Amino acid sequence: MKVKIGLEVHLYVKLENNKTKLFCSCPINYKEAETNTNICPRCTGMPGNKPMLPNKEAFEKAIEVALILNCGIPKGPILFQRKHYDWPDLPNGFQKTISGTYSVPVGYEGKYNNVRISYMHLEEDPAKWDPITGYVDYNRSGIPLIEIVTEPDLIDSEETRTWVRNLMTALSYVNSIDKDLGIKADVNVNIENHPRVEIKNVNSLANIKKAIEYEVLRQQKALLSGKNLVQETRTYDDKQNITIHMRYKEQAQDYMFIPEPDLPSIQVTKDQLEKIKKIVPESPESKRERFVNKYKLKKEDAETLSSNLKLAEIFEDIIKESEINVTAKLLVRDLLSVLNYDKLEIENVNLNLENLKYLSKMLSENKITENTSKKILIELVKKDFSVKDYIKKHDLEIKSDKSELETICKQVIKENPKAIEDYKKGEEKALNFLVGMVMKKTKGTANPDIVNNLIKKLL
Repeated sequence: MKVKIGLEVHLYVKLENNKTKLFCSCPINYKEAETNTNICPRCTGMPGNKPMLPNKEAFEKAIEVALILNCGIPKGPILFQRKHYDWPDLPNGFQKTISGTYSVPVGYEGKYNNVRISYMHLEEDPAKWDPITGYVDYNRSGIPLIEIVTEPDLIDSEETRTWVRNLMTALSYVNSIDKDLGIKADVNVNIENHPRVEIKNVNSLANIKKAIEYEVLRQQKALLSGKNLVQETRTYDDKQNITIHMRYKEQAQDYMFIPEPDLPSIQVTKDQLEKIKKIVPESPESKRERFVNKYKLKKEDAETLSSNLKLAEIFEDIIKESEINVTAKLLVRDLLSVLNYDKLEIENVNLNLENLKYLSKMLSENKITENTSKKILIELVKKDFSVKDYIKKHDLEIKSDKSELETICKQVIKENPKAIEDYKKGEEKALNFLVGMVMKKTKGTANPDIVNNLIKKLL
């Protein structure tokens, strides 16, 4: 039974200059503000209210998202429409959205990671409504929201979860999405040649995966038992790990889309589009392929480096002066493991690029050990200091002077007669022990290959 999965991903726009709602001047402070405090007659649907012109920054951020997803941008006018439905979370009785019958989206016919993007658009978020208590919080009403709609090109839960995770990586490149406000996805699942079922408002990557797995199994069991599937809307209960029927699926005509009479059409000018294109970086998908083809990186290293724009930029800056694979290992294996251990994000750490360049250069020239480099990184993420001065002060350069190392090796051999005896009996690990003792005495700065050869010669 072939499974087809499509997504409608809803994400909050990250605003940096004009941090207000889409059609009014109320501040966006949804998480911290007390309920129903960031509101006005416009976002609460008071009689006679009229929307302000759309938040320009939010609209241009939507274009950035469209471009990073390889979408086309319409040349003609873009209209906001009224999407009618009667729920308490919509104070006006309709949602203002760039979608619906006869609409022209912000971006169309895109593609990301082999999944076709049907269209993406901008709309206002409804209020937060608790159907059990009936309580409505309008702080969220009117916050700018981006919706990305895919074709049903995904085939299983793991592929879908991975695609959404990669989507978030791509959107982080343009810094247009507020990750702190979370993600909401409507997941469309159907077994080929059978009606589509929509699972509404799934709110995490883990829940997207689990909801798909349950729904696929539910549909398969129904078909095997001879039941007919119906087109419907369901919700995911993460406590019971099941999907529950909400209502039978509405069609576009049920929403009675009409152009919003209180808002003018928007025309994206050629100059405006060119200006936005200049600030949209290369996509992580393209960057990953380039890292593999141009720099001959392992696919896994290219994937990790391209997963974060800052990390990718650091990598490409450092390799101008250092060896490519050494730099990749320094960043992927050492830096990220230190950051993960301390639960830090690279964006929140004050890393001096010159220090990282110097570390990579010293490693490339085999002047410090990997162990020394990692110990320096552990200190470097805590506070900034001169790596060059630190290495000199603590005498951390690799020691390759054979006469000096031979003296230390002789001392270690003298202090460890049991290990000598074990080695002569053929126990190879005894040699590793002796090398380790020399490394300890030199604080990890001895050249391990030279030490290994010296001890063998002395024995």
